[in-house]
Amino acid sequence: MASQSPNSSGELLALRNITLDYGEFRALNRIHFNLAPSEIHAIVGEHGAGKSSLGMLISGILKPQSGQILFDGHTYRTLTLKTASKIGIEMVHQHSLSLNQYFSVAENLSLPNMPLFTGHKKNIHAVQSFFSHYDVTLDPSVLVEQLNASDQVFVEILKHVYPQPKLLILDETLEKLTAPAFNKIVHILTLLKREGASILLITHRIDDIYNLADRVSIIKNGEILLTDEVKNIDKLNLIKMAYIQISTEQHINHLNTEFYQFLKYNEAILRNLPVNLIVADNERRIKMVNNYCKQYFHLQEHLYFNVPLEQFFSGNNAGTLALLNTAFSSEQEKAFYQIPLVINTLQTVNNIKTFPIYDGTFLLGHIIIIEDITEYDQLQKQVMLSEKLASVGLLAAGVAHEINNPLEIIYNSLDFLKYHIHSKPLEEAVDDIQEEMSSIANIVSNLHSFSDQKQSMNEEIHVNEAIRSILNLIQYNAKYRHITIRFEPYKHEICIRANKSEMKQVILNLLKNSFEAMPSGGDIFIKTMLMTKNGSDFVQLTFQDTGTGICDKNPNNVFLPFYSTKKGQESNFGLGLSVSYGIIKKYNGTISVENIENSGCQFIIHIPQSGKR
Repeated sequence: MASQSPNSSGELLALRNITLDYGEFRALNRIHFNLAPSEIHAIVGEHGAGKSSLGMLISGILKPQSGQILFDGHTYRTLTLKTASKIGIEMVHQHSLSLNQYFSVAENLSLPNMPLFTGHKKNIHAVQSFFSHYDVTLDPSVLVEQLNASDQVFVEILKHVYPQPKLLILDETLEKLTAPAFNKIVHILTLLKREGASILLITHRIDDIYNLADRVSIIKNGEILLTDEVKNIDKLNLIKMAYIQISTEQHINHLNTEFYQFLKYNEAILRNLPVNLIVADNERRIKMVNNYCKQYFHLQEHLYFNVPLEQFFSGNNAGTLALLNTAFSSEQEKAFYQIPLVINTLQTVNNIKTFPIYDGTFLLGHIIIIEDITEYDQLQKQVMLSEKLASVGLLAAGVAHEINNPLEIIYNSLDFLKYHIHSKPLEEAVDDIQEEMSSIANIVSNLHSFSDQKQSMNEEIHVNEAIRSILNLIQYNAKYRHITIRFEPYKHEICIRANKSEMKQVILNLLKNSFEAMPSGGDIFIKTMLMTKNGSDFVQLTFQDTGTGICDKNPNNVFLPFYSTKKGQESNFGLGLSVSYGIIKKYNGTISVENIENSGCQFIIHIPQSGKR
C-alpha cells in the first residue's frame, strides 16, 4: 500500500534502509539511496555486488525484507510489477527480451500500452509519431524476427521508453548495441532527461559512466560504498573502489599474500579496459598484463608474468625504467609524456602514468598505464611543420613581392642599355647581368610558389608515363655522374589530378636531391604503387637513394625553407623540397622522409588517385 508523503527534498526515488535476502544470502544490506528528477545515475560494481537486485527491487520484481521505497511523493513498503509500471517505472533487463518475435515493432511497442482492439493503422501512426519525436528511422511495420540482435535490443529499450516513464532502469543493456544503435539510444536518453525523466544506468563500462551519468554510486557486497558526482571521481579510483573479486588465475598460489589481496580487484574489468595496463607488485615483478596490452604488444605469458621490470623494460628502454623506478620510489601518482618505448620489437611513443596500490597504509604495488600516442605524435609533428611552413610562406610572399618591383626596374634599365650602347664588351656585360637577374627571378618564383596555395590548372596525369619522360631527360646527366636509376612502375597505369608542371617539379627536385647526396655515384630506386588509406585510394611514389642520408635527428626538417646541411658534404636542399612539400599538400597529399638503416634516405609521397585503373 502507498501512503502520501510530501516530496520536499526534490527526490524522485529514495530507498530507506532496504534489506533483501536470497534465502540465507544477503544481497542488499541496509541500502540508502536517492535519485533526483532529470538525473542519469550510474550504478557500478563487481559481478554479484547487488546491482541487478537493486534494479529489480525498484521495478517490483523483488520484494525487500525491510525498508521503505519512496517514489514521486509516495511511500511504499514494496512494489509489484503492475504498481511500478503504473507509477512510471520501466526496467530493461540484461538477460532477457520481452519482445514477441512474430509481431511487428509497432505491435510490440503498442500492445502493452493500448487497448487490445485498437486499430493496426492507429498503432502504426502512434509509433511513427513516437519515432519522429526521438529521430528514430526504424520501420515500425517490420517484424522483430527480421531484425539483428543489436536492433532487437534497441527495440526492447524503445518499448520501455514508449510509455514515457518517470524512471527508466537499464541493466547492462547498452553493452549489447552496435555503435550506431548506441549513439541513437544516447540521443534518446538525453531527450528523456531533458523532458524530466530519470535514468538508472546499471553498467560495468566505465566510459559510459563518464560520458552519460551525472552521479555514480558504487555498490560492493550489497552495500552502497559511495555516491558522488561523476566529475569528482577519477576513472582509476572508481575502478579500484568498485571492482573486487577473487582471481582465478592458475598461478594464484605462487603470489605473495599481500599482492593476492590486490588481485581480488575485478580482473574481468581490468583485463578488458581499452588501455595498455600492467600491474607490478612491491618487489617490482609483473603480476598482470591486461588483454588490451597483450594483444597490442603481442605478448605471451612467459614474456611478462613474474618477470622483473628490469627485464621487461630492458635494452633501449633504460630511460623508461629509470622514470618508473623514480615514480615507484616516490610512492605517488606520476605521469610522463612522449616517452619512446620498445616492447617485443614494437617501437612506440607513449604517455605513461603510474599509480601506487595501497592496502590501508601498506604499499602493495603499482599500476602502469601506457597510452600509445605514436600516431598522434607524428600528426603533431606534421602540424608543427605545417605551421612553420605557413609562417615562412607568409614571409616568402612578402619578400617575393618586394624583390619583384626593383627587379622589374633593373630589367627595363638593362634593356635600355642594351639597345643604346655600341660596345661589344658592354653588351656582353649586360647579357651576363641579365642572366644573373634571371637566376634571381627564378629564386623569387620559387619563393612565391612556396607561399601560393591557389589551385593551378589541373589535369589527369599518368604517373608512370610522367616519371618515364623525366627519366629520359636526365639519363645522360645520371650516366655522367655514375648514377644508376631503377624504375619499378605499378603493373597498371595509375592517375592523379594535378598541375603537370608542378608534379614534374616535385619529381625533379627529389632526383636533384639524390644527385647531390651521391657526388661519387650510386643508385636511385623509384617505385609506384596503389594503396588504400582510410577507405580512399592513393598513389604512392617512393624515391630511395644510396647517398649519405640526412644528418638530422628530425629528417623532416629538410622540408623547411633554406634548410641545408654540409657536414662533410656539398648537399644543399635550398627551396626545392619546401616547394615540393607545398605542392603535394595543395593536392591533399603527404610527403615524408626517413633515413635507411645502412645508407641513403627514402622519400614517400601519397597523393589521391584520380579516375580508374
